[in-house]
Amino acid sequence: MNTRGKLVGEFILIVVGVTVALMLESYMSERNDGDLRDEYLSRIKSDIASDKQAIEYRVEFFTAVQKFSEVTQDWMESDAAADQSVILAAFYAAETWPFLPNLSTYQDLQNTGNFRLIDDIDLRTSLFLYYNKADLSRSGFRPSHDYRRIIRGVIPRDAQSQIREHCPTADYQDLVPTGFPPCELHDIDFDRITVLFSPLRSDTSFRRILNYRHSELGVMIRLLRQQLVFAEEVLTHLED
Repeated sequence: MNTRGKLVGEFILIVVGVTVALMLESYMSERNDGDLRDEYLSRIKSDIASDKQAIEYRVEFFTAVQKFSEVTQDWMESDAAADQSVILAAFYAAETWPFLPNLSTYQDLQNTGNFRLIDDIDLRTSLFLYYNKADLSRSGFRPSHDYRRIIRGVIPRDAQSQIREHCPTADYQDLVPTGFPPCELHDIDFDRITVLFSPLRSDTSFRRILNYRHSELGVMIRLLRQQLVFAEEVLTHLED
């Protein structure tokens, strides 16, 4: 073989070698991207499934709280004494339980630029909607504390202590609702509580605050149910 032919042969070998190397590198990169994408999707699925359960608990929780606000409103319109059921209803109507979505995986996707790995446009859109609507700065997710501040300032400390100890509204260790179990208050001076509560009936500003609290709970429940729909859409895409 002459020198020219030898050079051509070596050139072809180099080109083939480089081409194979590039193809192998591209293959390994795609494989690594695929593995990373699968890991992210698995984490996202776990995060949103956990969020979904937490949202369902809060829909149940705040639906009960809103019913207690109705009981309190009905008492305000009556001339009945403040018995145990009224104390419990007024106390429970002030209950709150913030929803904190799992954001770490989604934020990691955004901050690292790895959101590009999710090439399913419908899934990307569903993820955007879910996490955008879960923004805790939205007013519906940030209830006011006016009613809570007033009513907890009126209910005697011994009654509040008994409710917290014997009738907790949620298991905050396991993050599940208790369903507002039946509660018995002992050695409570209900005549004294009636005296403390009575001025609230003629306080128009408190009536407005209570009405706003009831309305605000309705907004929160609707937002949580909307968030459930977004969560289910993401989980459906992840199952496909």
